Amino acid sequence: MLNLFIFNHITDDEVISALLRFRDECREEDYCTAIRGLIAFSEHRLTNKNIIGEYVLRQMLETEQIADISNLRDFLRHDVKIIYNELLAYDWNSLFSECGCILPDSITLPPVDTGLGGYVQSIEAMLSCESNEALGGAILAHTDSFGTGSSSAFSALKWQDGRLVGILRPDEILFDALTGLEHQKKVLIENTESFVLGKPANDVLLTGSSGTGKSSCVKACLNMFKNSGLRLIELNKSDLGDLSSVFGCIKNNVLKYIIFIDDLSFEPGDMSYKILKSALDGQAEARGSNILIYATSNRRGLIKETWTEREGYMGDEVHRNEGIQERKSLSARFGINLSFLTPTQNEYLRIVGDMLSARNIEMTDEIRAEALKWQINYNGFSGRTAKQFVLSLLGR
Repeated sequence: MLNLFIFNHITDDEVISALLRFRDECREEDYCTAIRGLIAFSEHRLTNKNIIGEYVLRQMLETEQIADISNLRDFLRHDVKIIYNELLAYDWNSLFSECGCILPDSITLPPVDTGLGGYVQSIEAMLSCESNEALGGAILAHTDSFGTGSSSAFSALKWQDGRLVGILRPDEILFDALTGLEHQKKVLIENTESFVLGKPANDVLLTGSSGTGKSSCVKACLNMFKNSGLRLIELNKSDLGDLSSVFGCIKNNVLKYIIFIDDLSFEPGDMSYKILKSALDGQAEARGSNILIYATSNRRGLIKETWTEREGYMGDEVHRNEGIQERKSLSARFGINLSFLTPTQNEYLRIVGDMLSARNIEMTDEIRAEALKWQINYNGFSGRTAKQFVLSLLGR
């Protein structure tokens, strides 16, 4: 097996271990183990190049186990030389052909889209290196830009079953597609840019009616800054209890992370708001300086207030007013509060017109009348209604 310092974790990988055993013993069992693993990996490959090479590189770099390699250059050179000679530069196709085996190149599933073209280019550059010295330099350049860990390969991730999972084909919406939100876009862009540049920045609460562009603005922020090291982590409100675990999984100090909680609100008696309040209060042990929280809500107060509560019938709470104020103050914990108003009829029609113009379709009186009729039947004036109308129009 391989004697490594920094990347020793790859020797525990089933596919890599099977490849090395097959090289030494040519046993069919090891070949089958390796190929089954590569077939499973092919559903997540980023390039259409050497699949074994990409597998090895991503096992090296997309782990939470390795330290900052920029301070371990002698050990890096040692490891890269071994990995390059034993795995990356080895002629696997000749070995498979000699043993009468099907070549891994016959695995032809197309690459997936993680929203990070620069990351893919970096992997391709490493696969093209013709010496271990060149590979070592390419790895250093890669980790300077992307760091390491599972979150480095995806622009957007979600918290699922107690771990971070990369999102394939994330929403590519841009700010140019969002009409009538100039103030909100300006504030959000300035805050996010400060964050990405390592300057002070605020958590953000975006409130307003459904379909007014709150979530789209957050996703547009990601697309504007993802190539500058920004990542988005989607967290369901029901998973707020895992917030500290999410913080613990973010070990990549090269990147900046926005934890995005969509459609946030709390029912009376739901104490999970205290977890969020604690995180927003900025406890040093709760989250790092490379993490912000952006949340959207249809309700400015976030926590539903009942008439019974307002009129003083909360028999189980002695200091009723203090309790109410604590719950109502949650929104104030966000440094920035942005309101998204329901568009007027003229603003709605302007959104429709801009969407059509982007597709080289002229707004006519007939289309205008159809758009107004559409909003009566489908959720009223909003950016979402405008988009749905345009999609319906294009589908005819």
